[in-house]
Amino acid sequence: MKRPGSRKTVTAANLADLGAARLAEILVEVAEAQPTIKRRLRMELAGEVGPEDLATEIGKRLAAIETRRSRVHWRKYKEFVRDLSLQRAMITGKMAQQKPALALEFLWRFLDMAEGVLRLTKDEKGEVEAVFLGAVEDLGPIAVAAKGSTTALADRAFQALETDEDEIFVRLVEILLPALDAEGIARLRLLLEAAIARRGRPKPALRAAVQALADAQGDVDGFIATITASEALQPWTGAQIASRLTAAGRPADALAALKRSAPPAFADLARSQARVVASAPSLKAWEDAYLDALEADGQTEAAQAVRWTAFEQRLSADRLRAYLKRLPDFDDVVAEDRALAFVAGFKSFPAALRFFLAWPALSQASALVLARSHEIDGDDYDGLEAAALALEGRYPLAASLLYRAMIGRTLRFNRRDRFADAERWIADLATLAPQIAEFGEFESHSDFVGRVGHHPQA
Repeated sequence: MKRPGSRKTVTAANLADLGAARLAEILVEVAEAQPTIKRRLRMELAGEVGPEDLATEIGKRLAAIETRRSRVHWRKYKEFVRDLSLQRAMITGKMAQQKPALALEFLWRFLDMAEGVLRLTKDEKGEVEAVFLGAVEDLGPIAVAAKGSTTALADRAFQALETDEDEIFVRLVEILLPALDAEGIARLRLLLEAAIARRGRPKPALRAAVQALADAQGDVDGFIATITASEALQPWTGAQIASRLTAAGRPADALAALKRSAPPAFADLARSQARVVASAPSLKAWEDAYLDALEADGQTEAAQAVRWTAFEQRLSADRLRAYLKRLPDFDDVVAEDRALAFVAGFKSFPAALRFFLAWPALSQASALVLARSHEIDGDDYDGLEAAALALEGRYPLAASLLYRAMIGRTLRFNRRDRFADAERWIADLATLAPQIAEFGEFESHSDFVGRVGHHPQA
């Protein structure tokens, strides 16, 4: 049952209670003072008549925007964004439902305005650009529904890509692929390759479009042809080439491409898996491609060696899981124990603690904290607090040591912004203390609190 006050809240249900006639009167009254609302109502009414009438109303507004020469004042920015959003919504909504071919035509016209509109707008928030980027996304399903000539669609897409100075159409090919058949794809690729040849130094977006089309055609060599010799030496690019060659059943060629693009840390990887370091995304992508190529080439032992070495070098949980997954039963248990022992002695305490928490291996995490408490970096507030929360249920002493490290750091360096946190951590210590049977070599709770209690900021 509604509370009396809730009936005054502006909701669809409450407004419906007013009745259609009264709502219509209110809308007419409001529309007289609000041009945007009046425009919306006209479009809604036109849409009820038919798509052609709606097209007339939308066309009037687009024409006004197309011929605009004055800049959009910052006070009118929000209203202008709403206006653009309305035009897009009416095209992609009611018009697309009734006549998708007409909607596609109007959507292209709407997108043609992007460059001019962005020149007239101080779009610091990116809201105007977002409207146009959304409209590009709308092209795909509407083009599919329109069922028009795919060569004509290819021509229109090429025109948009070639004149795109604001990078509105960066994803256009990917978006339109479902609407393009083999003939349309071939046509668009031909146009783009001719444009690239004319330019000499093509825009990256044009080349990316050709690459997407080559992928759609399953043309690996066509993809590779878009890449310069110097680019092929870069790890990220080498990984892109290799992944396609492997997928095409050419692992030997993939391995050759990876050897050419191997980063310094992988320079001798083809001969021995002595050292693997791949923390940066491009290096990890290279390593992923290398593993896939080795597996596809039947070099499973070499791939396992890479996984294990990657784990040893950077405590990669993903690589270790993949390594263990490929071992026979019982061998995986022995290998996991060996891996966890290795982590316990890893040179970086924070990295080892993160690994144990993520694996998860809370018993080993607790043992690590107790054995290497002198290495705890109390400045790592976020990491240590998360670790303490994970451990405090079953390992209260280890959790307490982490809280103590953060408290000590806070007081030692007079971190006023952390005093409230320190008080909370001290309260957490008081809760954990009764759960600790023996503090062993560590200070008791009362001794620790007594010591920090004498700190001038405590």
